[in-house]
Amino acid sequence: MRCLALVPCLLACGSSPPSPPPEPTARQPMAWSVPEGFRGETIPFPLDFAPGVSHKGVEELRFAPGFFEPGAPGYWSYTFVWRTEDPAAMDAEAVGGELTAYFRGLIDAVDQTRQITDRDAIAVRATPSGARLALAAHVFDAFRTKQALDLVGWAQRGPCGTGALWRFVLAPAASALRSQLESLAAAAACDQPVPPPPPPHPAQ
Repeated sequence: MRCLALVPCLLACGSSPPSPPPEPTARQPMAWSVPEGFRGETIPFPLDFAPGVSHKGVEELRFAPGFFEPGAPGYWSYTFVWRTEDPAAMDAEAVGGELTAYFRGLIDAVDQTRQITDRDAIAVRATPSGARLALAAHVFDAFRTKQALDLVGWAQRGPCGTGALWRFVLAPAASALRSQLESLAAAAACDQPVPPPPPPHPAQ
């Protein structure tokens, strides 16, 4: 009986009160996905190859399988987003101008032997199409063939706090992966964590 009499005292004096249940935490958003076979890349602004595209933030790219392989279903088929800290509220003319500077800078950086001579022909035209801008790009495959390419697609801006999320889809008109690119672009969202860009190459 003596032992039984001590039980209430031990419970009251010698034990800690039960801990409250942990507060529920908000589910962390998932990063923008890189589907199987795709290649992802993150580049901070200002872009080394196109410093005139003057935004703050990052560019994220998703290259389709076979992007660099002429004749592959995903040849030059990709989607990319600009996650900008600035509002980046651009009209069709401004988007076309920035993408033209983007591709001219990219091709100039890749084609260092200057096999592509008609660089003035590189141009991107953007035209209003509902909530989006329709894109038509005349570029060159500076990585492999050095031949001209015509890409079509779209761009669309969404507000992200004080910044913006620009989604882009570009591919040859006959690209077999366009629907997958469309779905992937639609899955990009404002609050997704962004992987850090790779460290810069050490100076040679």
